[in-house]
Amino acid sequence: MNPASSSTASHIIITCSKVADIVVFALLVIFFFGFLAFDYELLGLHKPIIITIPNETEQYFEAIPWILFGVLVLDIYLKYIIVGRDLKLLFKYHWLDISMTALIPILLPLKFIKVTLKLFKAVKATKFGYKVFQKVKKILSQFSIFGRKID
Repeated sequence: MNPASSSTASHIIITCSKVADIVVFALLVIFFFGFLAFDYELLGLHKPIIITIPNETEQYFEAIPWILFGVLVLDIYLKYIIVGRDLKLLFKYHWLDISMTALIPILLPLKFIKVTLKLFKAVKATKFGYKVFQKVKKILSQFSIFGRKID
């Protein structure tokens, strides 16, 4: 493989990783709309505050965490390729992505247990909220203001 095609492949992988970050952010926004529309009582509310979504669509919102899990696994794989297929570097720089991705399949089965439903929803909302914050920060760092990157 010549250096030019290697550079092009590397650029494509980095671009795909950035696109995966944006897709994760979009899925998290959709997840939060579904959370506010269907699980508003966990926040102490008596009715949905932002948007009302028909109850027939709730089953589609239940699939979003699994779609999000798939995109996050793809994103971690792309980051693994970017760091040169070095697990030590992957865990050093992307440990938060890995831990957040690992929590999805661990925490999702908890929602079927009625006793831990409130705990599950609170942890899931907190985890996804932190992930949204992290993705917004990462997206904003790609743009520069007055010739320097945003910190």
